[in-house]
Amino acid sequence: MVKQRLLFIFSLLLSAYCFAQTDEADSIVYRRTLTPSIYLDYGKLLTIPTNFETKYEGGIELLFIEKFPLIIEAGQATLTPEGAYSNGTYESEGFYYRIGAGYVSQFIPKNKIGISFRYASSTFNENGRIFIESPSGAQDDFVQSIKREDLTATWYELVVYSDRQINDLFSIGLNLRLRVLSSYDEQAPIDVYAIPGYGRSFEDSVPAANFFLKVSF
Repeated sequence: MVKQRLLFIFSLLLSAYCFAQTDEADSIVYRRTLTPSIYLDYGKLLTIPTNFETKYEGGIELLFIEKFPLIIEAGQATLTPEGAYSNGTYESEGFYYRIGAGYVSQFIPKNKIGISFRYASSTFNENGRIFIESPSGAQDDFVQSIKREDLTATWYELVVYSDRQINDLFSIGLNLRLRVLSSYDEQAPIDVYAIPGYGRSFEDSVPAANFFLKVSF
């Protein structure tokens, strides 16, 4: 996990370096004052047939003078990670949103690369049941039910992203994210396990990637 995280951070830094080295000598003279876009994270839809999670996520981007994006994202997720508890069931379900701003530059024709910082928040519920049976019968079986509502969590994200223009209307792209947990509603004796939109609560930072389809107007 540490090696994967270091590799992911290296990828972010390399992308940021390429972003900084972009030559804009041939940039378009005329720039639109405002370009609104909506986008769908189609990669999340591929998780629907799995047993781990179901996610729907999309966003709105307002791009000012083709350089400075204001980004609002929202999503809904139901997480059912296998092995959350060795003897029991677990589900975390909730809504999350992100808001941020950044900078975008033309990388090569029809390709853009950008960097942004985002604040994120999630409101979610947890449901589960832990069952431990006494093999000998000498002790009572242990049963612990989990039912929690209106839990909250916040985190920050560094996002390096790129998109390729298909035509005047559609683009496809990739987000590389590094999420850093800020706070969440800790619970006892069994703590929160998974936060919709973020991941496992016991990880202070989480790398992630997602693919999106963008429609610009």
